[in-house]
Amino acid sequence: MSIDQLFKGMRGIINEFLESLYDSSSMQRDVVSHSDFVIRDIDYSVHVDFVGVAHFSGRSISDAFKAIRDTEPVGICLELCPYRYEYLKRVQEDPFVKAFSSGNNELVAAVDFLGGVEVDVWLVDMNQEEIAARVLAVASLDEARAWKRIQQHLVKREEVGLMLWEEGFKDEAMKVFNGDVGLMRRTFPTLWKVLILERNIFMACGLIYLILHYLERGLQEFKIILLVGAAHVEGIKQLLKQPTKAFQALDSLGISFRKPHAIKSN
Repeated sequence: MSIDQLFKGMRGIINEFLESLYDSSSMQRDVVSHSDFVIRDIDYSVHVDFVGVAHFSGRSISDAFKAIRDTEPVGICLELCPYRYEYLKRVQEDPFVKAFSSGNNELVAAVDFLGGVEVDVWLVDMNQEEIAARVLAVASLDEARAWKRIQQHLVKREEVGLMLWEEGFKDEAMKVFNGDVGLMRRTFPTLWKVLILERNIFMACGLIYLILHYLERGLQEFKIILLVGAAHVEGIKQLLKQPTKAFQALDSLGISFRKPHAIKSN
């Protein structure tokens, strides 16, 4: 069997997996039809404080802690799904990892920092299985080959960007990170579409849902902190200013809207 035949066969299997994923009871429990709630025509971004992070960065952990102390939010939203959250928790609690690595994930560290503080914590990202399935279902073999050729180059750039971030040169770091995203868009457009565009839309819709939830509870002046990879900030911010279009985009992509997963709710 040629690699092309194998790749084509994989796509067929992934398509079937996607269909079963949408039909599974675990996924359907959180599915909400957005026709069941009224999307107010307001700028939802005014209720969100964005903390753009570089993952596994000490400076990002400090930024997250400072934002939580300064803002006193009603909720914290994390760029994670339940699987990734539980996985990161297990990894960071592993004695071997603690002994040989100082790298902590800022999203999990933020939850640990909250301790007994009365604040809601929500996971707003698309499920890992769905992310992978959506990429593999439509990716071309040429895209995958092109992406593989530049992997080492990207790893080196990521190291440079993270070093700049840690030293406080965030603007310079963002030029590196945005350059990587641009390279992804040109080299592996399917990966860019799912990892950046589709996840931005999914997370924005989740934030809109949560903000409506707090407004319906009678809150007016409140903030939610969103801890998210810095490359996602501007895209999500713009979608929060156009809530109807955000949900229309979700529908057009064939993505079921699922309410954010609460890991701490008061």
